[in-house]
This record gives sequence, structure tokens and C-alpha cells, in this order.
Amino acid sequence: MSAIRYELVRARSLRATWWGASALIALAAGSTWVAVRQAGAVPIGSGEVANLLTAGPGHTPVLVPAIMLSIALACAREQRRDALPTLFLALPRRNRVFLAKVVGTALAAALVAVLAVGADLATARAVFGPTFPDLAAIDPPAPRILVGFVGYVVLAAVLGLGVGVLSRGAPLIAVAVAALPAGAERLIAAAIRAGVPPERRDLVRHLPFRAADRMLVVGEGGGGWSTLVDGAVLAGLTGVVAVLAMVTFRRRRA
Repeated sequence: MSAIRYELVRARSLRATWWGASALIALAAGSTWVAVRQAGAVPIGSGEVANLLTAGPGHTPVLVPAIMLSIALACAREQRRDALPTLFLALPRRNRVFLAKVVGTALAAALVAVLAVGADLATARAVFGPTFPDLAAIDPPAPRILVGFVGYVVLAAVLGLGVGVLSRGAPLIAVAVAALPAGAERLIAAAIRAGVPPERRDLVRHLPFRAADRMLVVGEGGGGWSTLVDGAVLAGLTGVVAVLAMVTFRRRRA
């Protein structure tokens, strides 16, 4: 518990934490504004409302790569060789330190995601005016989509933490990982469609971010179990990267 408290206090005391969180929330609100302007008509169903609050269905929310990039880059200062001795002196048990980082990152990401949904709701309300159906956000299937959005952001944040620890916050690696949803996965999907028999092209649906994107699509499942299944691939990838990062962090020489 002391390690988690240390991480939360340290993060809260850094000015970069507040600036970064504010920038992420503003970015999410901006993407929702674009989606609302493109939608034109006032949404009627709860699913349409939830899709607007996550910046539209069918693609990765902009908050996901943004939070991966910001957290991976944020690891650069702490993972420097001249900064690690201070951390290990304060908290010598490295496994606990890393687990505290994971918990702290997940809590912070969940808070940012919830605040982003609130900012998105305010943005949509400002554009559409009193005709926007606020209460539709609490009618099915909107809660499932919004919970999936929060879980998606949390997984992306923990993945960014793992990559940041592994790479010591190297900017090029952080940018490459943040570009996975729009870059590498599209290339992999194109390669699968071009070189795999038609009966096996369904593999594209199981790429980590494409599967997670389905958590935000109306009609892609019947309830909570489908959301868990859609997020399982990204959760597995995040778990593998987190374990590798923990092993690296435990053996790293300051």
C-alpha cells in the first residue's frame, strides 16, 4: 500500500501530470466535436449517443493512442539511469514498485476516461443544444459501450506504461506503439487479406485493437460477456508486455 501511495502522491505532485491529463481530456472533447459536426442530425438512440461520446464507431478512439504515447514518454524521466537510484532507495522492493505503477496508472487512466466522457457530453450538449438526449447515455446499450471505452483506455495506458519501462521512454518506440491501431494493424490486416485463404481472413477481427474497437460498436454483442471477449486480445497483449516490463524493471541496473 505504501508503494501505491508513493506513486499516487508522486504523480499528483508533478505539474506534467495535470497538464497531460488536461490535454488528453481536451483532445477527447475535440474529437467528439468533430464527430458531432460530421453527424449533423441529433442522435436518437442511446447507442448513437454513446458512439458520439467516444468519437464515433468503427475506429480507435483518439484518446487510446494519445494516452499510450503520453504515458510511454512520461517514463523517460524516471527511467533514466541517474533517476532510478533515488526511486530504488525510497522503495527497494522492485516488484511492488512496478505493481504500484500499474495500479496507479490504471486508476489515473480510468479517471481521465470518465472525465473525458463528461467533457464529450458537455461538448455534444453545447453543439446540439437542449435537443440533445442527455438521458440516453444511461439507457442500454450506452452503459456497455461507455464501460468498454473506459476499459479500453485503461488497457492502453497500462500498455503504454509497459512499453515506456521497457524502452526507458524512447520517443521513437513510443510513437511506433501509439501508431499501432492506425498503422501496423492496417498493414497486418492488408497482408492477411492478400495472402490468406478466404476462410481464414476472419483472423483480422482478432487483431488486438480491432477486437477492442468492437467494444464500442452497437450490435456487436448482446451484453457484458461480449465486451469482455472483445477486450480479451488487447488485455492479453497488455498482460504480456506488463510482465516483460516487470521482469526488466526488476533486473535493471540503475
